[in-house]
Amino acid sequence: MQALLDFRAIVGASHVLTDAADLDRAATATFATRARPSAIVRPENLSQVQDLVRAAARHGVPLYPVSRGKNWGLGSRVPTADGAVLLELARMDRIVAFDEELATVTVEPGVSFAQLYRFLSERKSRLFANTTGASPEASVLGNAIERGDGTGPNGDRFNHVAGLEVVLGSGEVLRTGFSRYDATPLGPLHRWGVGPALDGIFSQSNLGIVTRMSLWLTPLPGALAAIRFWFRDPTRLAPTMDALRRLRLEGTLRSVAGIWNDYRVLSVEGQYPWHAAGERTPLDRSVLERIGEAWGGATWFGLSAVYAATEAQCSAHVARVRELLEPHVDELVIEQKSGAPVSGAELFTEAEPAFQFLQGIPHEGSIQSVYWRKREPPPASPDPDRDRCGVLWLCPTLPFRGTDVTRAVTVAERVMPEHGFEPLIAMVAQTERTVYLFPLVVYDRDVAGEDARARACHDALLAELAALGYLPFRLGIQSMRALPPSNDDFGAVLRRIRQVLDPHGIIAPGRYDQF
Repeated sequence: MQALLDFRAIVGASHVLTDAADLDRAATATFATRARPSAIVRPENLSQVQDLVRAAARHGVPLYPVSRGKNWGLGSRVPTADGAVLLELARMDRIVAFDEELATVTVEPGVSFAQLYRFLSERKSRLFANTTGASPEASVLGNAIERGDGTGPNGDRFNHVAGLEVVLGSGEVLRTGFSRYDATPLGPLHRWGVGPALDGIFSQSNLGIVTRMSLWLTPLPGALAAIRFWFRDPTRLAPTMDALRRLRLEGTLRSVAGIWNDYRVLSVEGQYPWHAAGERTPLDRSVLERIGEAWGGATWFGLSAVYAATEAQCSAHVARVRELLEPHVDELVIEQKSGAPVSGAELFTEAEPAFQFLQGIPHEGSIQSVYWRKREPPPASPDPDRDRCGVLWLCPTLPFRGTDVTRAVTVAERVMPEHGFEPLIAMVAQTERTVYLFPLVVYDRDVAGEDARARACHDALLAELAALGYLPFRLGIQSMRALPPSNDDFGAVLRRIRQVLDPHGIIAPGRYDQF
C-alpha cells in the first residue's frame, strides 16, 4: 500500500517490517489477543516520527507507538486496534543530557533501565534511578509514561519527570513546562513551567507520542538500612500495613515498601512443585505450608529501606521503624550500611540482593515468577512472550488502611483459586495514602483452555474489586472498557481534546479512550 512506500522513504526499507514471522511475534503477548499489526516501523529520531505521523494521517493508517515493547502482563506490544502499524521507538536510544549537580537525566524512548544504570556507573555518578520489577531492558520513558512503579524514594516515577517532548497527531511538536523555551536551563528542573500544565494528558493516553523526557534522579545515600520483616499469622497484615502508613506519612520512610505473600515468594524462588502437589493445580495451601517450613512458616514478607545522608540520621529513623513495626511482625531484620558514595558500584560492595535492588541496580529476579507454571526452567535470556508464559496483571489501587488491604486480599484469595490459580499477591506501598495491589494470574499458555480460564479469573477479580471501589491504576489492552461509568463528563471532554490534538484519530485508537 502507498503508506508503506512512504514509510520506507522516511526510515529506510530495512526499518519497515512486513514479514509474517515478525508480525506474528509482535502480535504475541502473555495472554490471548485478537489484534495483529499490519507492519512494524522503526524511526530513529524526532523528525522521522513527525514525518511518519503526517504520512499516516494522509493515508488514514493508525499508528500504535511502543518504546521497547516489554509491557508484559498488560499486552506487551500488541496494538489495541487490529491492523495498526506498530511504531517501535527502540532505535531512539540516546541519553540526551545529564546533570550530576541537579540530579536530572534526559532520555529518549529506547533507553532501558540497564542502559541508564551503565551510563551512571561509567561516570561514577553519585546518583541512581530507581528500578522496577520488569525487565532490565524495559524502557525508562515507557514505564514512566504508563505510570509504572519503582523502588526507592522516587518510586512514583511519573511524579518525578519533567520536560516532555510530544509529537501530536498533526505532526506538530509540543514541549511541556519550561522545555518549550530555548533560553533557559529550567526545562528538566521544574515540572510545571508557567501556564496550564499539560504533562498529565500524555501519560496513559493516546493524545500524542512522547519522544523525550527528563527524569529526576536520587543521590546515593551516605547510609542505607534495608528493612526486612515477616510474620506467620495473616491477621497481622492489617496492623502491619497501618504501621507502615504511619511511617510513610510522617516521613520516616521515604522509600516505597513491598509486601509479598508466601505464594508469590515461592514463585520467585522457583517453579511450581509438581511432584509435591501430585501434579494437581492450583497449589493447595497444605502443600505450601509444608514447603514454607523452610522459612519458618511465614505467610507475608516485606521489604523497605531508610535512605539517609549520615549514619546518625539513619540510626534515628531505624529506631522509629523498630518502635512502630516490631510489635506487629514475627521477625524484623534491619541491615545498615554506610560509606562515602563514590559511585553506584562502590557504595556497598556487599552482594546482598536487597541492597542492589534498593540502589537501582537492574535485575531479573521478579521475572522468574512468570515461569511458575511452565514445565521447563527459565532460559538465560527470559522472554515471556516468546516462551508462551501466561501472565495477566491486575493493578487495583487501595486506600492505605489495613482494613482495605485485608478486604481486597481476602477477595483475591477467594476468587483466584475458584478459577484454578494460586493467589500470587504482591503489594507496593507506593505513596503515603495509597497501596498498589498486584494479584498475578500465572499459567502455561501451552496448556489447552488456560488462556480462557485465566481471562475469566482476571475479569471476575477486576470486577469484584472495582465494585468495592478498588479501581485499577493501569489497564491491560484487553480491559480498556472495564471501568465503571464515571459521574462526570470526562469521556466527552477527552474525546474533544483528542479531536484537536489528533484530528485524524490515528494514534493508538482504543487505548485509554474508552471512558
